[in-house]
Amino acid sequence: KDMTYPPLLRKIEYAPPVLYVCGNLTDDDRRFSLGIVGTRKMTPYGHRVTEYFASHLAKGKVTVVSGLALGVDTVAHTAALDAGGRTIAVLASGLDTIYPPSNYTLARRIVESGQGALLSSFPLGIRPETGNFPARNHVISGLSLGVLVTEAPPRSGALITAGSALNQGREVFAVPAGIFSPASGGVNKLIQDGAHPVTDVNDILESLNLYMLPQQSEAQTLLPANDEERILLGLLSSEPQHIDELIRLSELPAN
Repeated sequence: KDMTYPPLLRKIEYAPPVLYVCGNLTDDDRRFSLGIVGTRKMTPYGHRVTEYFASHLAKGKVTVVSGLALGVDTVAHTAALDAGGRTIAVLASGLDTIYPPSNYTLARRIVESGQGALLSSFPLGIRPETGNFPARNHVISGLSLGVLVTEAPPRSGALITAGSALNQGREVFAVPAGIFSPASGGVNKLIQDGAHPVTDVNDILESLNLYMLPQQSEAQTLLPANDEERILLGLLSSEPQHIDELIRLSELPAN
């Protein structure tokens, strides 16, 4: 047995006998990882939710695991890196084939930054065939203490990852969204079926008994630099506003 093989993955049924890794895996990666998955076709809400959870988990020293796909996966990896944290990208191909090709730069950043690794259960030369993705999802959940689905329609591949997590005895978390949003039908159904609804990163940390991790993060306060910023910050909220409305309310010049 190779002692560098992730212990969480070792415990699951049908664990891959061989892993191929480009980059570095740390002891914390092996103990404190969380999968973040979701739709390739994000709404602005899904982008914001994914960025929020990935960045705050990364600041709390939780490694973000995802599949390097477009949409939620890309935002999760990028937000973790931008926050100074760690991320693992699990591929559905050999490490010599980055899919989608548009994420080659992101894959390279994960490795060259020293903040994570590319990982695959497939040897070099294997292309990203359709049948490889369920196996990729099986590894994402197997590497993780739990899986967070941030945004997913009813037929999303992210739900396969959530199903793998349940079969492996891992926790499944889902971010609730509007009942009329087609992009969130899958996550809302997960909550109906028993997934943990989460609206704050501490919901996840407490569920996984990772209370101490947020204490390792530095608190950041947003302070206005001048009177104009102070006025505008006072008018901003969690909901989008049209710039014309901000101009009217702030009584500031348009420029």
